[in-house]
Amino acid sequence: MESVLHLARMMAELHLAEYEGARIAKISWRKEPRPEAEYGVHFQKHGNRFLRMACCETKKPLMGEISMSLILGKEGVEKSQRVPKKERMLKNTGTTWRCFSYAEVLSFVAAAGDENSIHRQEPAIVPGMLILQKLLTERPMTRQVEIRFFHPLYCGEELHFFPEKDGCLAVVKGERKFFYRLWKVNAPMQDMVEGCISDIQRTLKRSEA
Repeated sequence: MESVLHLARMMAELHLAEYEGARIAKISWRKEPRPEAEYGVHFQKHGNRFLRMACCETKKPLMGEISMSLILGKEGVEKSQRVPKKERMLKNTGTTWRCFSYAEVLSFVAAAGDENSIHRQEPAIVPGMLILQKLLTERPMTRQVEIRFFHPLYCGEELHFFPEKDGCLAVVKGERKFFYRLWKVNAPMQDMVEGCISDIQRTLKRSEA
């Protein structure tokens, strides 16, 4: 998905000092920008520990709009948000999605111009934009995605998907990594759950083949 990489480059080109050590808390992506959206990178809110920004490309074939919330600094990167004990059986029943390799992460951040050291350390934290790119590559009919990150995903960790009420939860060994929901092209919003479940079922069939 070249549009995601293009948007990542646009944001990285600012070379903000705040990027170092920052991690993504939330991403909202649209295939077609809102009518009021303007080209370029725009800051929506900036605090000592928090940065909200938007990035928009208005011309095809790289058209797209993304808004992103960042947690600034490295504090809290190691903190875990574990699945409650009563829910830990989920990790044995979910559908395996994939692992991200260190080489894969290095290739993406090099292409995007992302200089954040958390993506180059070992073990490296997988960029949220790379996760978004892979989700969209496997789901080309998607028109909108929202991803909320709970805990950093590291290279080599195997992700499992679990359908929930309004989207899908990604878990690694009982730890919540992120939650995503999507809307498909020409599909009403209520179809997003069925879409997530269908994606999981297709992934399961491929793994069993």
